[in-house]
Order: sequence, then C-alpha cells, then structure tokens
Amino acid sequence: MQLYNQVKRSIPYISCSSTDANSCYGLAFAEHKVKELHITTKAETHLIESANSSIRDNLVRFNRRSKRFSKSWEMLAYTLLLFFNQDQINTAVYS
Repeated sequence: MQLYNQVKRSIPYISCSSTDANSCYGLAFAEHKVKELHITTKAETHLIESANSSIRDNLVRFNRRSKRFSKSWEMLAYTLLLFFNQDQINTAVYS
C-alpha cells in the first residue's frame, strides 16, 4: 500500500491497477478501500516480470555465491549503467 500511495501521489489520474493473481493485493486494496479498478491478470504484468527476470539473470554480480561477484562498487555502478542503457548502446553501435 505504501508503494501504491507513492505512485498515486505522483500520478493522481490512475484509473486502474493490474497485479498478478496473488490474493494479498485484493485483500490490501479492499482493506484500504482503493476506489480504482483492480485487475488481476498475468497479461498486464508479464512485461514487468520479464524485466525483473532479466535484471536477475544479467546482474549475477549482485549474488555473492556467483563466480561473477564483484567487490568493487565502481564495477557494480558500471554494470548497472551498461544494463539500463544497453538499448542506447546497441542503437549507437549498429547505426
């Protein structure tokens, strides 16, 4: 609900929320009397889940048990920059 309230303050004209089928969302929205339409579907959330999966897969250096773990804050920062800007980098290289 804290995240929902933050988003609602930033973007007050939200007309509906989409979540996966986890019952905790419906219960929380009902308990806090959220007025917007609440849709429970994977069709609306799969892109976010896909992005989260890509972050976990591509940023294994955040996992201490991995061989790719980096102890350098600088390398972690560079990794994040590369990951989040990879579309721009690919466009520049292949244009």
